[in-house]
Amino acid sequence: MARVRSYAEEIVPRYNARLFHRLAYRIARRLATLLFRVRVGYVDEGLIRDVPVDARVVFVINHRSNIDYVLVAFLVAEHVPLSFSVGEWARIWPLDTIIQATGTFFVRRDSKNRVYRRVLERYVQLAVEHGVTQAVFVEGGLSRDGRFRSPNLGLLSYLTRSITRDMPRDVVFVPVAINCDRVLEDHHLLRDLDPDVPPSSAIVTTIRGAAWIAKNLRLYALRQWHRFGYACVNFGPPLSSRHYLEQHRVDFASLSDVERFAETERLAALLMDEIAQVVPVTPVSLVCAALLSLDQPSSSRVEIGARVTALLEELSSLGARLYVPRRDADYFVSVGLRMLILRRLVVEEAGRLRIVPAERRVLAYYANALEHFFASRAQTGMVSQTPGGGHPLAERAVVLVHGLARTSRSMARLGHALERAGYAVFNWDYPSRAYGLLPLVEALERYARDAATMCRRLHFVTHSMGGLLARGVLSRARWPEVGRLVMLAPPNHGAQLASRASAYAWARGFYGQALEELRPDRAAALAERIGQPRCEFGVIAGTRGFHPLQPTSYLSSLTRPTGSHDGTIDVDETRLSGMADFITVRANHMFIMEHDETIRQTLHFLDHGRFSHTT
Repeated sequence: MARVRSYAEEIVPRYNARLFHRLAYRIARRLATLLFRVRVGYVDEGLIRDVPVDARVVFVINHRSNIDYVLVAFLVAEHVPLSFSVGEWARIWPLDTIIQATGTFFVRRDSKNRVYRRVLERYVQLAVEHGVTQAVFVEGGLSRDGRFRSPNLGLLSYLTRSITRDMPRDVVFVPVAINCDRVLEDHHLLRDLDPDVPPSSAIVTTIRGAAWIAKNLRLYALRQWHRFGYACVNFGPPLSSRHYLEQHRVDFASLSDVERFAETERLAALLMDEIAQVVPVTPVSLVCAALLSLDQPSSSRVEIGARVTALLEELSSLGARLYVPRRDADYFVSVGLRMLILRRLVVEEAGRLRIVPAERRVLAYYANALEHFFASRAQTGMVSQTPGGGHPLAERAVVLVHGLARTSRSMARLGHALERAGYAVFNWDYPSRAYGLLPLVEALERYARDAATMCRRLHFVTHSMGGLLARGVLSRARWPEVGRLVMLAPPNHGAQLASRASAYAWARGFYGQALEELRPDRAAALAERIGQPRCEFGVIAGTRGFHPLQPTSYLSSLTRPTGSHDGTIDVDETRLSGMADFITVRANHMFIMEHDETIRQTLHFLDHGRFSHTT
């Protein structure tokens, strides 16, 4: 009991209302508005309409930066004090006294002490029962690459253990999504992803932090300092735990530990999905996504603006919560570009903007905050049909699969040609850099199975890495409704360029796990995992080794024989035993799918099972 008492004294905060409202809230407000243009972008109507007055409220939040504590406290604490959990790093006098006085409690995050965990669990339960509004970062830690992390069930499992359908007061979970134009720790977080970079010591981290503060203070004194763009917070639809339990016919309190853990996982996944659906679309994130998707050495402001506008329309159709300052898309683009230029992540030369190569993964970090919106189409089997909507049982259809670090838009011209030829087109868009090949094969199989229900005969046309995904799907079983496969520039035996690129940390960070899997020394293992397609298939390889808009062709042209590659993939790397036909076209890797001869040969193979070898 002495240990229990000592743990309780360590955990339980010493809330002081005067200190909280007179000091902590004012500091949070001043700091938040000093650093950012803070906005509430969206509040679900149910948050005001459906939450009972006596309900116990738990804000469930994504975690991008340590400034999240300040942002949420500033936006919410004027109406209700929030109780956060904070790690032991803050147990430094007098910081620990101030933190506990604001209602925050300390947590030993890695403690395996069962007594300590039970005391912490009971405190969290009692706090909720007595009406203390909790704020839980459901991911448990900061995102290292900008994407969502898997939920951490620690505090959430403590909260749910005592929840039942007949409890006197409902416990309501409120999803809160944060996105910022600047994450103060972005470079530090990205360094954690690089296995070749040793973790920084506390002293080094402190020195870097002090240098960063000194630099910004100097800029502020010289009146050259700018705020870090927009920080936007959205509040999603509240989730009543009472309604959730009734819907699923369970009581957390009556479940065994194993059953409760599984049920808590399901609840956490649901909450994470709700948070993901209301993540704010802020200028820097979308401009970064636009720059990366253009996939060219430099771009004009007009090109970037057009791409951002197209992405805004696409995100709007997907139900994303857009925050467009002043409701002006041009201003939205200029704000995003200004932040990137000020940070020297992007440079402007002769009216064109280009990404600084060493900072490319930083742009990917911010773009990844929105990646799940586009990935959701792959996960749910969403399809892109013909402009007229198509017939649910079209006579023939084609699934288009783009390559690594590209989007479905890269296959648009080929898709239009197929539509004109009478095919229903399903242009699959998927997060090529977010996962390894096997998870993407699984996602493509689900997508293709759904597409197959809408047609009598289903073909596949792929570009680059997309060919490997189609191989994985078509090797598993023979589908009666599957027709033919055309692979454009596929790395069937890996790619030498992948081996060269994987030596660089920025390339591994940008291209993701797939880059390692595409190395030639792993080709045999890769072939064993994805197998051979069990259908008629043909391969089209490119022989244009240099193209001014394809960055890889500069290196390839210096290191490879002329005419034996497309600037990225060697012709011999595309061949695959069992292919019905093979042909080359005078096209480079990046734009081979848009080449007139490629389109003509693709249509010929889909119709006849062979290419046209006459000109």
